[in-house]
Amino acid sequence: MSIEQLKADVSECVTFLAQAKCARVKSALTQAKAEAEREIVNLEIKARLAAERQAAGNGGDAKRYLHELTDYGWDQSAKFVKLFITLNGVQNCAEDAVTVKYTEHSLQLHVRDLNGKDFGLTVNNLLHAIDVEKSYRKIKTDMVAIYMKKAEEGQNWDVLTAIQKRIKQKQEGELKKDDDNPEGALVNIMKQMYNSGDSKTKQMIAKAWTQSQEKARFGNEGGGLGGIGDLDV
Repeated sequence: MSIEQLKADVSECVTFLAQAKCARVKSALTQAKAEAEREIVNLEIKARLAAERQAAGNGGDAKRYLHELTDYGWDQSAKFVKLFITLNGVQNCAEDAVTVKYTEHSLQLHVRDLNGKDFGLTVNNLLHAIDVEKSYRKIKTDMVAIYMKKAEEGQNWDVLTAIQKRIKQKQEGELKKDDDNPEGALVNIMKQMYNSGDSKTKQMIAKAWTQSQEKARFGNEGGGLGGIGDLDV
């Protein structure tokens, strides 16, 4: 499918999302939109790499593969949401080899030819809108820092993405229904969302789960949540 068709699909999903009232329909449309956006990113990266290889006129670049990044930290201030991506030696890259493409609700980081490899990070469905024109990135020692300007200054982001928000809401809703067995309810929620989600959703769930386990261990040594081992992460 062409990038133009995928962009048309995204636009249609946005239109339907604005009209949808049922939570299940909204979830399905959000997932379809995220999937189309991922395909757009992948096609754009492939096209960029192909153009670079053609311009170089040699076979060396053909051996370079794109490594998808999934791990990052984030923080926020009143004006910015900040992402921190660890990449050893990234400070040695040329300025134009580290690029970030923003949309109102997503970002795509591309690092070209770092120790003979390309690296990419895509974050879709940001919780709130960002100001594309005022967002930027900095290259630091062994790290890329991305500064996303909040479209609404002072707005608090309790999570980074809409997917994480849905996970949190489901956790809270199910835990209220099952006060006698909150750990079992949480495990069931995570399993259900993991099994029905796409690859990016699964990565997000795995990250959220790891963070919840770390918090549980910190607050109550030996009292962490169990049972997640059944997930084939």
